[in-house]
Amino acid sequence: MRIILKRFLTATGLQTRRYAVRFASNDTKTEKKEEEKFEDIRKNIMVEKFGAITTLNIDRPKCRNSLDEATLREIEEAMNTFDRDPEAKVLVINGEGGSFCSGFDMDEIGTKGYNTLKDAATRLLRRPLCDKITIASVSGYAVAEGFELALSCDLRIIEDTAVLGCLGRRFGVPQSLFGGRKLTSLIGLSRALDLLITGRLITGTEAHQFGLATKVTSTGTALGESMKLAKSLVKFPESAMIMDKLAAINSQLNPNSEESMRDEAVMTSLLGNAIEDMKEGVKKFQAGIGKHGKFYKLTEVPLKEWELEDTDSKVSLDSHNVQQKTDDKKS
Repeated sequence: MRIILKRFLTATGLQTRRYAVRFASNDTKTEKKEEEKFEDIRKNIMVEKFGAITTLNIDRPKCRNSLDEATLREIEEAMNTFDRDPEAKVLVINGEGGSFCSGFDMDEIGTKGYNTLKDAATRLLRRPLCDKITIASVSGYAVAEGFELALSCDLRIIEDTAVLGCLGRRFGVPQSLFGGRKLTSLIGLSRALDLLITGRLITGTEAHQFGLATKVTSTGTALGESMKLAKSLVKFPESAMIMDKLAAINSQLNPNSEESMRDEAVMTSLLGNAIEDMKEGVKKFQAGIGKHGKFYKLTEVPLKEWELEDTDSKVSLDSHNVQQKTDDKKS
């Protein structure tokens, strides 16, 4: 993917500069330890600059780019660096290896607890995510907190075969990054409740129909299309663009009302019970229950045949094409 991107950028005249994110530390450590920290960070994310465009690539493909504590800390530092960079205007967030992001690392939740990862993800709670423009390049799986990360971006380029949804529903994991509020503001209450309550998955094609995608594109082209979009945006005067963006987002996501503050207090009071549910969910996940997006056999109670048929549903990535072929035959 990076090779294809570099060829595209070379052809369009953008210069590339790569750097890995490093933490500032007050401790006096040896050069060797600093080098080790540098290498560790490079295993989790890679940040590259192409003129005024910055790309943040989550690089944990073996676990579909799930977010552990270390990765969340690195993303925070990368976003803060982007915010402070006077030359940077647009941030493109991408996932290496064919998937955008599969949410919090369930194994690490089992080891360190939910609150550890939630605290590490504080930077992602910002509304907006960054004052400058952000684009999510969505391919493969964008589920749970990965879905929320895509929702947090200003614009989304989504591949038609991408899979999006609130998979944490199966294990009692709530939307951790204000996903419920963001989703509702983007597609309306009725559709948002459908996805939030059922946890069902949708394809990139459906996401576009719902209004979640700035553009739906074919498999393997999301990053290239995101870079083309970013290049078209950096030519605009930045101040007015940011002002209009902030006005729109604040009108939807930051209403200053007693009702919104009460809702936040209610959700906080429910967190303790949710954590207990998550502990059981982690055990099930580690035992192999619900992996690969399965919604059936999530409990120890045996399901009847009609229940299994009803719940054993998978996302059909070719449903749109099949329907189109059927319509063509009829015509």
